[in-house]
Amino acid sequence: MSDRFLDDLNPPQREAVLHTEGPLLVLAGAGSGKTRVIARRIAHIVANKLAKPSQILAVTFTNKAAEEMRTRVGELVGAVVAKEIMLTTFHSFCVRVLRSHIHHIGYRKDFSISSEGDTRTLVRRILGDLEGARETFSPQLLQAAISLHKNGCEPPPPATKDNKAAEETEAKYKTWLPEFLESYQSALRAANSLDFDDLLVLTLELWRKEPEVLARFQQHYHYVLVDEYQDTNRVQYDLLRALIETRRNLCVVGDDDQSIYGWRGADSSHILAFDRDYPDAHIITLDQNYRSTETILAAANAVIANNAERRAKNLWSTLGKGRPLEWIVTGDEEHEAKAIMQWLTHIREKANAAYNDFAILYRSNLQSRPIEIALRQAGIPYIVVGGQEFYERTEVKDILAYLKIMANTRNETAFLRVVNMPRRGVGDAALHRIHELCMNESLSVWDASLQAMRRGLVAGNAATGLERFRLLVETFRKRFRQPGTSLRAIVAELLDTIAYRAEIGRTCKTPQQFEQRWSNVDAVLRAVETYEKATNAPSLIGFLDENALDNDDDRQSREKRRENAVTLMTIHSAKGLEFPFVFIAGCEEGLIPHERSIRENGLEEERRLFYVALTRARRHATLFEAMSRSRFGRACMTKTSRFLAEIPEHLIHKRVLAARDMVEATVAPPKPKSKPRKKRRPRTP
Repeated sequence: MSDRFLDDLNPPQREAVLHTEGPLLVLAGAGSGKTRVIARRIAHIVANKLAKPSQILAVTFTNKAAEEMRTRVGELVGAVVAKEIMLTTFHSFCVRVLRSHIHHIGYRKDFSISSEGDTRTLVRRILGDLEGARETFSPQLLQAAISLHKNGCEPPPPATKDNKAAEETEAKYKTWLPEFLESYQSALRAANSLDFDDLLVLTLELWRKEPEVLARFQQHYHYVLVDEYQDTNRVQYDLLRALIETRRNLCVVGDDDQSIYGWRGADSSHILAFDRDYPDAHIITLDQNYRSTETILAAANAVIANNAERRAKNLWSTLGKGRPLEWIVTGDEEHEAKAIMQWLTHIREKANAAYNDFAILYRSNLQSRPIEIALRQAGIPYIVVGGQEFYERTEVKDILAYLKIMANTRNETAFLRVVNMPRRGVGDAALHRIHELCMNESLSVWDASLQAMRRGLVAGNAATGLERFRLLVETFRKRFRQPGTSLRAIVAELLDTIAYRAEIGRTCKTPQQFEQRWSNVDAVLRAVETYEKATNAPSLIGFLDENALDNDDDRQSREKRRENAVTLMTIHSAKGLEFPFVFIAGCEEGLIPHERSIRENGLEEERRLFYVALTRARRHATLFEAMSRSRFGRACMTKTSRFLAEIPEHLIHKRVLAARDMVEATVAPPKPKSKPRKKRRPRTP
């Protein structure tokens, strides 16, 4: 038996790699080397011929995590072998299943995946169709409620200040949701389109209705590994239970103390009850942390120990004691931002650190504004993860809409976006007639547009423009299907055909704006080219699938972390990352923990969120509190976060700054006292 993959592992890690048969739960604390364990376990299975590479499935939640896993495994077994292993996300795995078998449940195999932006557009359109709904409902809340409903979760009540109003609002949403959901799902199906949740829900539906299809997957995969198991929702849990029923070789890795996505359906009870679901399960705890100092871990352990619903573990480290945490109390959010800026400058100079060694974390994106202003005024470079998404920019959405309509002519959102872009004379009146045909005769928007022309419902310039658009789509649909043709070349040809460069020039006010927007077009062309080079059998649908499933925060963190800049992000976005120096802003009641979570009995998840924030830090963590913060346009006094009181006093150093003092006392170490000098008269110029 080969043991070269075990040499540098600690005893619990070795045990997790070698225990290959039956259900296994690996409780992996923050920074305990869980990715290393998963990669070594896969390599061990392959090297000892326990299964073929293609018979191993490893799933996680983000493309970034899957990409890192693929790289690690490739370094161990070689890139060629690693390519045979299914290292992917839940959603990407389900896309593969559905592309081959979705016809069993009444969909066409060329379905398109509706992005969040497409889904938002569809929600707004349906709200417009339902009488009185547009003024009554929030599209964002409905979109979230639909997602939670599909994943078997109860939507949270909309946040309001008044309890009675909250009850009325909740009742209103529950009353309308079934009707809205029916219209929403009907519109998706008519467009042969699936939203992200459908990818999971319909895979489960397929397996339940077609047991023979499920049996093929059960027989094919000998080993199933799941990363971040604490983040699974009900549908993902059921998918895994069905898939491993035959062989039962399921290894799940996770940490209940880092379960922070309950608001989107994640259920930490899955990891807490693993040995109840699988009575013969073996449980291994990884509690040696390779990331942080002893002081940071002691503080994090002390905080999380106050949660009742958890599996006991106590992180420890051999990296040394380190400095106490800093707790800096400021006047208001502007004062807090300046303190952050100056404290960062001080640490950077003293520690000879780079800007990208620093992360500033906050509970809400709204907190970033004053911090950005302070950094910008000081000339400190920074990036904001979770800012405007690249794939939500106008020109990028335009190009992708054209590609989506080429792949699936039933895609209503894509059709409506580009049918009159560039302008072809297809105005709102023509589109309203087409939409009425869709509603009255249950036609797809593509078929309805043809019928509208044939029946004379659309005439003149609108008919001419519509005919030109349909001809363009049909022509390029054939081009994309021609074997051996470069996808990038076809996309570039499409942009030339519609004179898209001139269209951008027409809408830009300055040369700089044009240059920026056209660089986004170039970025899409590069993305197509990159996809072609990395794929054995590239296709238009394959490219669209890959980009629809690529989380934008992952993409931003991959691209922007290469820059030497301070990272600003929410604590949720920081999950899975680490930095030498971490600043946590807004350590106050109402922010950390968030007021909504306090009302809805979500305190334990908020404590886990604070625990995640602390354990992102490798060398030092600084906690900032503002004594006053603006709410609804007026300054309100704040209370210190209860979580700070849970940190033992000897682990934290508190500094209180008056607003007028600024932060000289904060950023500089205390100077030794000296005898007062005599005052000198000022020199006369």
